[in-house]
Amino acid sequence: MDQSDKKVLSENKPDSPRVPASVLKLLTAVVAIQYLGTDTRYVTSIWKTENESEFLIRGSLDPFLTTSRAISDKYGHKYLPYLTNKANPDGARRIKIFYEGLYPKDVYNLQVALKNKKIKAKFTKVDSAKATELGKEEIASLTSAPLSKMVSHLTLWSDNLVADRLANAATRSVGYPTDGKGLTKTFKSVMSGIGVTSEGLKVRDGSGLSKANRLSARTVVELLMVIRNDPKFSSIYDGLPIAGETGTLVKRFTRAESAIGQVRAKTGWVNRSVTLAGYVKSGEKEYAFAILADGITPTLQSRNRARTAMDKLLETIVKGDH
Repeated sequence: MDQSDKKVLSENKPDSPRVPASVLKLLTAVVAIQYLGTDTRYVTSIWKTENESEFLIRGSLDPFLTTSRAISDKYGHKYLPYLTNKANPDGARRIKIFYEGLYPKDVYNLQVALKNKKIKAKFTKVDSAKATELGKEEIASLTSAPLSKMVSHLTLWSDNLVADRLANAATRSVGYPTDGKGLTKTFKSVMSGIGVTSEGLKVRDGSGLSKANRLSARTVVELLMVIRNDPKFSSIYDGLPIAGETGTLVKRFTRAESAIGQVRAKTGWVNRSVTLAGYVKSGEKEYAFAILADGITPTLQSRNRARTAMDKLLETIVKGDH
């Protein structure tokens, strides 16, 4: 679709609900921004309690926590073991940690990280009231990057964990359960509010990994038009991989070299689906596009053929041969 006059260059079953794979993350990013705000940051802190070997971690379900130093250094996630290192500088071999506002996966990973340092830690989940009672003095804290940074990250690197956590956070914020019904209701509500069709939309996660997700190409292209024309969503556009240069597109377009640097798009694949959606430049014009190909034979060779076909189609647009 031509962004300037909304003229459709080409379409094929644009209203047919398809398995979107990670292209669904475009919707997740918009939903997160709409309900949570681009400036939102998450704070995680560790506190002293009455007992010397017992500590309290107070979190806010930060989607961007990690126990991997490499991930922290490369992507800007906050390094959760920093807190326990600060609280237990002498490396006591047995400690107890009360906690609230941490994802189960982060608790498990922190337990493993401590075990690797020969520290046996017992974790006990508490509610907010109990945490307030237990915490006596803050030792250290971590403040996340803003949500806009998380959104750019999940589009550039297709981070499934961050996408799922943001989708769930947005859904919780409006009081819906974080199951398929709640997610679908949340996503449809946002699409309706910004004037994007949501016919046939089914959401089972925020990452696009579920084969039960359904999304039409029309929904994606209409959403891309909104993203491009509203500064509030600039972090989504800025985070999109660039053909042959960045993120999940760095190794693409080797057989469509004219399109290198001229396409910004979200990639996706799962089982029988290969997808790509974003923007392609042709001279002074920029077009929004969505390609949701399902029914692909589930082999690497077949998926790569589909990707090459997509890349060549976009190269045709870049060259102005349409």
